[in-house]
Amino acid sequence: MPPISEICARFRNVQMPVVCDALYELGLPEQVLSSKLRPLLPDQRIVGHAFTVQGAAIDPMVGWDEGKLRISSYLEAFQRIEKDHVIVSSNPNSSVGHFGELTGNSALKNGCVGVILDGNLRDTGGLKEIGLQVFYKDLSPLNGIGRWEMLSCQEKVVIDGIDVFPGDIVVAEFDGVLIVPGAEAERVMIKSEEIAGIELLVRSDMKLGVSPLEGLNRYGHI
Repeated sequence: MPPISEICARFRNVQMPVVCDALYELGLPEQVLSSKLRPLLPDQRIVGHAFTVQGAAIDPMVGWDEGKLRISSYLEAFQRIEKDHVIVSSNPNSSVGHFGELTGNSALKNGCVGVILDGNLRDTGGLKEIGLQVFYKDLSPLNGIGRWEMLSCQEKVVIDGIDVFPGDIVVAEFDGVLIVPGAEAERVMIKSEEIAGIELLVRSDMKLGVSPLEGLNRYGHI
C-alpha cells in the first residue's frame, strides 16, 4: 500500500460523490455520517486519516482540581497527532464543549487537517480565525474540565451506528462526512480515480449536447 500521505493526497483529487460511487461499485458499505454534523467552514473540504477519541460525561461532576487531572490524558493525546490526521471524537450524553480554539491551535500545529466532532463545539470565532475545519453536532460554551473526560484514544469509536477505526480515511465536505475503511483505502482510491477519469469524458459529451442516457450507454457511468 502507498504511504498514507500519498493516499490522502490522491483522495483530495476526487470528489466525495465519486468516492461513494467507487464504494458502491466495489460492493463496499457507503458509510456516510448523519447530516446533523455540519461544517464550521462551509467551503472547506478535508481529507485525512482518523485519529479517534472517545469521551464521556463525568457524572456526578467533580471539582476543578480533580477535573484537571482527569482531562490531562486528553490534552497529552494532542502530542500524538501527526500530519494528515483528522480527529474523530465521539461524546454521547455530554452537554459541555468538547473542542475549541486553544486545543485547535495545538492540533493544527501538529498536522491535523480537521475535526469530526460528534458532540458540542465552542470557540467558533477563534476556530474560524485559525481556519481549522470542524464538522460538529451542536454548540456549547461550557468548559469540560470536571464534567468530561477522555475514555480512550486511537481505538474504535461509533458515530451514527458506523464504526470508525484509527487510520480510516475521512472525506468531509458540505455534502457530508464519509468514512472509508483503512483496509480498503487503496482499492477505493484506485476505483475513484478510474471513475473520475470517466466522468471527465461524460462531462465533455454533456457539454456537446449528448444525452445523459447516451452517456451512460457509452461509458457505463453517469
